[in-house]
Amino acid sequence: MLVKLAVTVAILGALAAGADWPGIVARLSAADPLLFAAGFAVKALTLPFASQRWRAVGRAAGFALTRWTAFRLQMASGFLGQILPGSVGADLLRGWFTWRLGHPAGPVMLALLVDRLMALLGVVLIGLVGLPHLAAVAPPAVAGTVLAGAVVLAVGMALLLLAGRLPRDRLPLPKRLRDGALGRTVWAAVAQLRAMAGNRAAWAALGHSIGVHLATIAATILFARSVGLPLGWLDGLAIVPAAIVAAALPVSLGGWGVREGAMVAGFALLGFDADAALLVSLLIGLSIAVLSLPGGLFWLLLRNETASRPDPARPASARPDAFPTDPSR
Repeated sequence: MLVKLAVTVAILGALAAGADWPGIVARLSAADPLLFAAGFAVKALTLPFASQRWRAVGRAAGFALTRWTAFRLQMASGFLGQILPGSVGADLLRGWFTWRLGHPAGPVMLALLVDRLMALLGVVLIGLVGLPHLAAVAPPAVAGTVLAGAVVLAVGMALLLLAGRLPRDRLPLPKRLRDGALGRTVWAAVAQLRAMAGNRAAWAALGHSIGVHLATIAATILFARSVGLPLGWLDGLAIVPAAIVAAALPVSLGGWGVREGAMVAGFALLGFDADAALLVSLLIGLSIAVLSLPGGLFWLLLRNETASRPDPARPASARPDAFPTDPSR
């Protein structure tokens, strides 16, 4: 935690030291209030999209959540995610609360993995759409890195799905490793992931993931235009996905610092002013923080409701459920 705090402070400090703060304040004071408000409103759409993604991957993994329950879990994890490393800490917190509500640990862990995979796959697909524009404005090495990352992800997922077809006893691994507890657990998870590849709910989660990222890109464009930057959709598709990936890495607190650094670097490729890019990135971060504040109430309610569940390993049917789990709702 101290290392991640140091990374956040170091990057933000370096950006702040070189910024023209009077100019930033002047841009902010002259911002278009309608576009500014629209940016917040569009950014708020990421919350229901993300909660529905969690509900969809849960259904694919074998447990059911209502829309309201999924939303509450998303809000509570998003609130605490502001002080946790990247999006990984918030994901683990959401999984922990889901388990405490009585859902089996195995499916919840599988859903966490699929949720991250779908989030990554969604941002990579959007990045590929913006790749031609990125190649036109950035050095070849930058566009090549994005393309290489997409290829590595595609090959990795293909190998994972193909490997799931093999019986465990035919794996080219030492018998001790292959038949050990860890080997059996990992291979069971691989087989489950392969089975989920044909599940419609998993692909619905991909659609929700794309919705989350498109809302973030749209909010970035609106914030940029509100402060006088003529950022277009092609610009957003080319630049913002890299900032989304950077903010998700578990190297800083809540994505702060790395998101701003990636955004400033990306805007520089487009020829925009670094101070304006920093302002837009800070507006994105602040919008996330403000929208996450109500999650504190959901977190307190979840703590109280899960406190009455001392033994989550018991079958869910044997305990009263504070949250209904009818998948039709």
